Amino acid sequence: MERPYEQIRRMVKLFEYNRLKLRFRNEDERARFIDGWAERFCETDDAEWNIAVTIMTARRREPNFYNMEKALREAQGIRRERILEKKRRENDQANTTNAQKRALQKQGSSNLQPTPKTPYEIAQEALLRYERRGRKVKIQL
Repeated sequence: MERPYEQIRRMVKLFEYNRLKLRFRNEDERARFIDGWAERFCETDDAEWNIAVTIMTARRREPNFYNMEKALREAQGIRRERILEKKRRENDQANTTNAQKRALQKQGSSNLQPTPKTPYEIAQEALLRYERRGRKVKIQL
């Protein structure tokens, strides 16, 4: 987790704002709580952490290690599903595009996008056009 103490402080503020059970007798107890959580969850991915905090807040779960680890496991599953869905969409889009190109090629369509030309190819074409223009001028005179 990037800047774990800051992330934990934000989580504590969010929990207090949503009236979840966080009761600290004084600031020392609050600091110990933040230290413990930062030490325990410092290796967690930021995206998964944010999803887990949202899950805990939405479900109004008591903020303890057990519930947070459970929410993190759920967040990892959600994240994996999102990544897989994104890959599926990209593959579907690529397959659709390839199928469309094949169909256009079979029809003999000229709607296919040309492959980008290298600067060398562009220069060669310009030179050929220039030479052709010069030949036409000589013939007409």
